[in-house]
Amino acid sequence: MNKKKKNKFKYEGRFAGITYKQKESKAFDGLTIHAKWLYLEFRFKYNGENEHNIIFTYQDAEKIMSIKTFIKSRNQLIERGFIDVVRRGGLEKQPMIYGLSNRWKKYGTEEFIKVKIKDILPRMYKIRFKRGHKFMGNQFKEKENL
Repeated sequence: MNKKKKNKFKYEGRFAGITYKQKESKAFDGLTIHAKWLYLEFRFKYNGENEHNIIFTYQDAEKIMSIKTFIKSRNQLIERGFIDVVRRGGLEKQPMIYGLSNRWKKYGTEEFIKVKIKDILPRMYKIRFKRGHKFMGNQFKEKENL
């Protein structure tokens, strides 16, 4: 008789996982729970061919967490070497393109390439206007005592 072995672990749909090496690394250990969850979401977007072409919009992020939490978690993943910014979006509603990275393997060593978020994602508007600023006009000008 020929018996067929049944596979107990059939996956339906996409599968996203992390390796044991990633889980035990210094870089992964220091991540917040939101950043770990976000990394899994990035892995879900990876389909085997788009390693450096992952699009994750703010609308996608709003479905799983607040925008503030998304930005903090994304920055943590970039700083620790799990993802990289391939192309910055924002102009004419272009999405930001991310890529999965292996920089995390060297985290905590001298060979680790540090990425500064301020260099990659600089603030668009660095000037903050305050009351009485010339740009605002005279509407907030304090009354002078006569």
